[in-house]
Amino acid sequence: MHETARKNEKNIFCLDCYTSIYPHCLSLHRSHRLLQIRRYVYHDVIQLDDLEKLIDCNFVQSYTTNKAKVVFLNHRPQSRPFKSSGNSCYTCERSLQDPYIFCSLFCKVTTIN
Repeated sequence: MHETARKNEKNIFCLDCYTSIYPHCLSLHRSHRLLQIRRYVYHDVIQLDDLEKLIDCNFVQSYTTNKAKVVFLNHRPQSRPFKSSGNSCYTCERSLQDPYIFCSLFCKVTTIN
């Protein structure tokens, strides 16, 4: 339906319908709880303010982009060899800043389950 539309990507997740939707379909989900998935450094992120309403994000490292704090959704591979000079992700050993112990929401959820 939106093949020729500009910015044609399913980057919004409807928590009530449990499905991803196009921005062009927002009017059908106006009263629903929505999360917008964004891209940052070629990875999927969600703004921390939006995510904290749904899940405990304590100890997940956040980053600032466009004046908003974001959290990575998925595990990110280590780009260079790990040096044990500081804090690291409990799940994947990615280097982190203190006091964080998870690099992404995926790593936290994987560890909890």
